[in-house]
Amino acid sequence: MEEYSQIKPMKSEEYNAIVEDFNKITPLSRKAENELRKKYQHLPPPTLGSIISLLVQRAMKQSYRKSPLISSKYQEFYEGVMRDKKEDNVILQLSESQFISPALFARSLLQGVFSDSTVAKKCIKDTTLIDDKDLAYQVFLGIMNDNQYGPYADIIKQSIGLEYELRLERELRLMDITFLDESILRSRGYDKTPDFKLDVPIAVDDFIVNWVESKALFGDEENHSGYLKEQLLCYWNRFGPGLVIYWFGYLETLDSTPEVNNMFILRTKFPDKSSITQYKMDI
Repeated sequence: MEEYSQIKPMKSEEYNAIVEDFNKITPLSRKAENELRKKYQHLPPPTLGSIISLLVQRAMKQSYRKSPLISSKYQEFYEGVMRDKKEDNVILQLSESQFISPALFARSLLQGVFSDSTVAKKCIKDTTLIDDKDLAYQVFLGIMNDNQYGPYADIIKQSIGLEYELRLERELRLMDITFLDESILRSRGYDKTPDFKLDVPIAVDDFIVNWVESKALFGDEENHSGYLKEQLLCYWNRFGPGLVIYWFGYLETLDSTPEVNNMFILRTKFPDKSSITQYKMDI
């Protein structure tokens, strides 16, 4: 964990510079992404990677419009290229020309191929369901070459999220901090639960912590605001103050928001033993 111990809250000036440089990327491609990584190589790779991922997701949501006309246009582009000359990574090339992610281009393309949107969704997740072998192969390549959007990217994010939850669980066990995990809390009827509810509260730098939430991403104002409304306020109402870990860093300005240091505290890793006060359970 040595490489992650250096992750710290980020100044808004640097974050804004990254966003500005990202918005200049045309087209959105791995080559352009690598240029951005090269410019900000002083940042921990997980931090910059998470920021890029968040920005890609938002850009795609803003630019993508579900429309039969667009799907039909993408279908014409695809069939034209395949008719003239069959080659690898057709969807990758076409998606760059249309400034959208390969997985999103593939999804829109399939919505044009299949009249039933349910079938199109299934085919995105399992390309073996596509009867046209060339189309199945091209969609598969497009999805596998998209590390920021689509089914492949979702699996990566879920795996990283699980990895850091397990890392947090290990940290708690090493300190003999007993807890109830999310599955146990749900079995007891809680619909919204933190990753770990502590059996006995601890104090982190004199702040009482009843629960700990793991976020394997970078926390900026937009996603933090979403988590606050959808999750963190519920945790605070039910269990009291807690701890949120943004493993890949967060915007420094979040520490100045009203809820932070009142409802919960923010960290980029599990606190050192020297920062923690443990209490004994009354018997």
